[in-house]
Amino acid sequence: MKKLVSSLVMATLLFSGISVVAAADTAADSTVAHSKAEKKEENRTKLNAKAAKWGVETTDQTNKEVKAAIQEAKAAKKAENAAKKAAKEAKKQEQLAKLNEKAVKLGVDTAGKTAKEVKAAIKDAKKAENAEKKAAKEVKKQEQLENLKEKAVKWGVDTAGKSAKEIKVEIETKKAEKKENKK
Repeated sequence: MKKLVSSLVMATLLFSGISVVAAADTAADSTVAHSKAEKKEENRTKLNAKAAKWGVETTDQTNKEVKAAIQEAKAAKKAENAAKKAAKEAKKQEQLAKLNEKAVKLGVDTAGKTAKEVKAAIKDAKKAENAEKKAAKEVKKQEQLENLKEKAVKWGVDTAGKSAKEIKVEIETKKAEKKENKK
């Protein structure tokens, strides 16, 4: 039973395929010349659109010449992009070299670090350096204040609740008074 059904299906497909092919052949003969001209015009339109995109002049040129000009334009664009990429990479390397130079000056280890990591390490090192400078400045300021207080005691100036500037002014005043008294 299965063999009979499959044979009928095969026969149906065989005969229907022949009739479709025969019908397609008769219709194709009348439109072949017309579709070739349309296809050629379609191709030229597409080629003109591509040429316009790439900035290629198409007037008085064959399709082959236009295609060649488009390929040249593409190659030029690729070369330009490659040059831009190379310049960008060179700039990146230059910046990394400058970062590494700064890092060396600050005593930061840059081995195996990315540019971002190096920047962060430099920033941290600068913060630490500034904190050290600030602390040293504060120590020096305190030493100067102590020296002023010693001078103030020597000159008999009261330093309670007074700033360094106020103490200096009073010492200078006492010195000037002593000079006046000697004259």
